[in-house]
Amino acid sequence: MILRNIEENEIDSVIKATTPEKSTLKDILESWINEGITKLEWCFVVEEDDNILGRLIYGVFDNSLKILDIWMQNFNDETKEKLLSDSLKIMKLQGFNNVECHLYSDKNNFQQYVRALTSLNFKITQEKKSFIWEEEIINSLSGDVYFSTLGQVGSRKFINAIEKVTEGTLDEDDLAWVKEFGSKEAAIKYFNLLKDIDYNEDWWKLAYNEEHELLGLIVSQRLTESIGGINYIGVIPEKRGQGYINYLVIEGVKTLKDNNIKKVIADIDVKNYPLDAVLQKQGFKLDCTMLVLKLDL
Repeated sequence: MILRNIEENEIDSVIKATTPEKSTLKDILESWINEGITKLEWCFVVEEDDNILGRLIYGVFDNSLKILDIWMQNFNDETKEKLLSDSLKIMKLQGFNNVECHLYSDKNNFQQYVRALTSLNFKITQEKKSFIWEEEIINSLSGDVYFSTLGQVGSRKFINAIEKVTEGTLDEDDLAWVKEFGSKEAAIKYFNLLKDIDYNEDWWKLAYNEEHELLGLIVSQRLTESIGGINYIGVIPEKRGQGYINYLVIEGVKTLKDNNIKKVIADIDVKNYPLDAVLQKQGFKLDCTMLVLKLDL
């Protein structure tokens, strides 16, 4: 049994041999490579007698190492050791100090992947709910709420808004970043992390009332040709509890739908009960749960 990198001329065949039902992964992987999120030296397979037993793709967002994709045919110790332990040693030699993985509960053999990672000392740091919106009609609200795009306000003002909406957040991961880096540096890191995913200045928006007071922000992003995500949303502390989050959700969905996005994903902390209720009110349906796992190398 050997661990090796995926070659450029075999991307399609590797995916077909492992998860043929995920044929779109070929296009996604090639886009990750083209955008510099990953490279072939970070894409691994475990092979025995010309049979692929496992696949693992690492990528980087804002200098942070992520497991973007993982698949194993079986979960025995030898496969796990080769695919995970050996590849992590290689990534550590390349200068990475930690790694993060997001596992969705609708993934085949979800619990086995969780056990495989936790057996290697990955820690579950957050649990999220994943909601999807696939409706035809977008709700509308009356009221004087106005939106300005990132292109109109500039990055400094947008980063300041991220810092403000993160204050008192119910998101465990956000709280951990603020604790580790401080509120300003955490806001800058969030901004850069989101830019690595998808950067369209017209889709990132700040919300204001008629007195031009900041209310909150919404970051809508394209994930694939037809799938988008609401990847950051928040109301500043002094404006919470007044229903403004509804305007942000609706604006985020409208931005995506107006740009031919058919499916909108929103992942939120399981303890964010207010946003949970608003998403359901605005037509989102619970799809699955997601675990965030992290490991220091």
